[in-house]
Amino acid sequence: MPFTIAHVSDLHLSEFGDTFHDRLRIVSRSARIASTDEARFETAWSEAGWRVLRERGKRRSKVALIDPDGYAHGVPSLKESGGLHDPVERAAAKACRLEARRATTLARHLPSNGAARQMWEATPRNSNVRLLRAAPVIGEVDAVLVTGDITDDGFGYELVEAVFDRYRKAGRLWAVPGNHDLFLFPLRGSGRPRHTHESKRNAWRAFATRIGLELDPSGGWFRHEPDASLFVIGLDSCVRQRRFYRHNGYVGPEQIAFIRRVAERPEFKASTHRLVALHHHVVPLPHGVGRRAPPEIGMRLDDAREVAELLDRIGVTAVLHGHRHVSEQRQPAGSNFTILASPSFTLGCRSGDAPSFWRVELDAKMHASRVRVPVDAVEVDEESPEDAAEAPADDGVDGAPEDDVADDEGLSAL
Repeated sequence: MPFTIAHVSDLHLSEFGDTFHDRLRIVSRSARIASTDEARFETAWSEAGWRVLRERGKRRSKVALIDPDGYAHGVPSLKESGGLHDPVERAAAKACRLEARRATTLARHLPSNGAARQMWEATPRNSNVRLLRAAPVIGEVDAVLVTGDITDDGFGYELVEAVFDRYRKAGRLWAVPGNHDLFLFPLRGSGRPRHTHESKRNAWRAFATRIGLELDPSGGWFRHEPDASLFVIGLDSCVRQRRFYRHNGYVGPEQIAFIRRVAERPEFKASTHRLVALHHHVVPLPHGVGRRAPPEIGMRLDDAREVAELLDRIGVTAVLHGHRHVSEQRQPAGSNFTILASPSFTLGCRSGDAPSFWRVELDAKMHASRVRVPVDAVEVDEESPEDAAEAPADDGVDGAPEDDVADDEGLSAL
């Protein structure tokens, strides 16, 4: 029996399932603890730590929706709520919807397939729900490998652990970080409190520890599966270069040295299949047939040539990556390894194709087949303009948005 790996990528999970990877869904939320002074506000509704506060003593009082962590959320408008006139009811309905799709809530109690479908029908753009709908398509495999952008902005790792729990318990849930997992963004999104480089890296390291990866001080890891004659090297292609908001990748000299050391191990040399996983691409990828590769400004792997030459020299058989949301299998000219680029498992392929993943079968030889997630499982995003200009969102006054101010993402996003 061949050893099978599901190569998925770019899940873009978040605290509530919204993503600012797509500029249509930047979410306006308070970036600071909201003002909840009891002398100014009274509680109009509360449940599971959520509260709807109303200003005291005013004819047209403001209504604020406060989450269990103390941050404010915008209250849907009359139009977006489907005609609910009472702003308290609108806020309460949104609180219930957000809490049901929260990564921690879903991780504690994974919904059935039927319940997940109902959640998707109500909020088809929610990335947390999209993962729940897509994961069953993977079927029976021996391992799951996630090549970065696990989260949209550092929140949501626990949902990955829950969805792929059987592989985590077997020590066969493998992952590498992506730019969304580790780099900072100049935009105000839904992550609160504001991340730092250290907090993001700590969150990634904690996740890696929980799924059983032993990170080298350089950031890399390796795994040997002797029964499959398989050796996997995981690389952190997000080594920080201290440049303003660039999302270029960089493996760096420390991981280059790590690769060389690992390549000297007897089990690496004896393995038939030698795979390397990283987030950034070593070769630019077009978005589809007849299209040119997109500009690489702020997105490329800065030391791609050095890395590719080294991987070829030590006899790597396949390089697996994500990052550009493009599905492609190729063998670059002048090299001996195969590249498997995986699109977003939740957002789809930038060619306009449906989300998909690579099913990699390892026997005497490697065979990779692209498995598409049915369109009725997740809605396809034809564009994911991560490098397009995006306007910053407004936080609202005192963390308590006006009751008739709509969220940027609209109700359908969450």
